[in-house]
Amino acid sequence: MPEITGVRERREKVRIFVDGEFWAELDAGVAAECGLREGAVFSREDLELARVAGERPVAMGRALNLLGYRARSEAEIRTRLRRYGYAEETVESVVVRLGELGYIDDAEFARMKAREKARRYGPRRVSAELRQSGVGEALAREVVEEEFAGRSELGEARSAAARRYNVRGSDAEARRVYGFLVRRGYSAEVCAQVAREYRQSPEAQG
Repeated sequence: MPEITGVRERREKVRIFVDGEFWAELDAGVAAECGLREGAVFSREDLELARVAGERPVAMGRALNLLGYRARSEAEIRTRLRRYGYAEETVESVVVRLGELGYIDDAEFARMKAREKARRYGPRRVSAELRQSGVGEALAREVVEEEFAGRSELGEARSAAARRYNVRGSDAEARRVYGFLVRRGYSAEVCAQVAREYRQSPEAQG
């Protein structure tokens, strides 16, 4: 039977050691209620039940702290909590509760992020950044289409290029414009069109 070999309390939390190895960081009050004290012996099942009960308030505090800095997707919260070493059941319960409270909402998060990023980037870049933030592919596609509806990708790419490049009529400048717009997330067709315009001299464009 596993034995608790160490209990180190700090700031209303306790670090519990089982059989000489660090096991979990729990809420101090819950740990005391569960009888998690040095020398106590528990079954694996009882230990896991105590762990989830004790981890939940600590994990919730960490999650709320993360959300205090900026909005995050459900996947981002899951990843961070797992990185802290919380049990999967703890992570799941915290994520579900945050959703119930309205603190995490992937659709709202995606729209907010798309709106922010679309000020500088094209649809491909915005979609990629949403997926990197843990937004599902279908939701990312829907939100990007919604954000860019009624907007001219070509017109916005031209404006972005014009703010950065003034010289026209050279292949070198056209290549730079093309690479710049690709990195900004505009489609290959749009990038090529604007680059062709920079390859032509202003006189040739009429």
